[in-house]
Amino acid sequence: MTASDPITQPLDWIALSRELKSIAEAGLRYGENAYDRERYARILELASAPLSAVAPDFEWPHEFGYATPKVDVRAVVFDGDNVLLVREASNGLWTLPGGWADLNLSPAENAAKEVREEAGLDVVVEKLIACWDKDKQGHPKQPEHVYKLVFLCRKTGGELTTSHETDAVEFYPIDQLPELCPHRAADHYIELARRHHADPSLPTAFD
Repeated sequence: MTASDPITQPLDWIALSRELKSIAEAGLRYGENAYDRERYARILELASAPLSAVAPDFEWPHEFGYATPKVDVRAVVFDGDNVLLVREASNGLWTLPGGWADLNLSPAENAAKEVREEAGLDVVVEKLIACWDKDKQGHPKQPEHVYKLVFLCRKTGGELTTSHETDAVEFYPIDQLPELCPHRAADHYIELARRHHADPSLPTAFD
């Protein structure tokens, strides 16, 4: 392809924005030349531009060091053939308990914490069933590049309780699921967890 050839593939503006941000932050962290650092600062400003058409006030936060994917942890808890779901107070949609991984906790500790905080239950984390790139799992894209860690957990105690993030908590039959939040989870998460629950020897899924 030359500069005069027509471009037939649609441009992925989110991926472009992410990469510009990554280049800029790496340069600001490791660059030693003052002039180069000025250029990287400008690239960081420009990184927000591709998304401004759909979100006029969007601006990437400035993170220290090399940019890496964010981590979203999700927990699947069964009670017989029913699966634990929580309803997000922010949008009224259901999802698996979970959220952004907190610092100073392991992935499994984060999963157990999210179930306790969002649903009131104590769990033992039994298995990592999936380590997925969110972009490859059919979710709508968002500015951040996200890895999804999905854990199979076993209930050990507690009582179903809502939180400031959740306004309903319930065990649902896996063949009668409510509408799930498209950003946070999907039916195939639960189906995979069901198979692992039935056969713990299955390998962890990844992409």
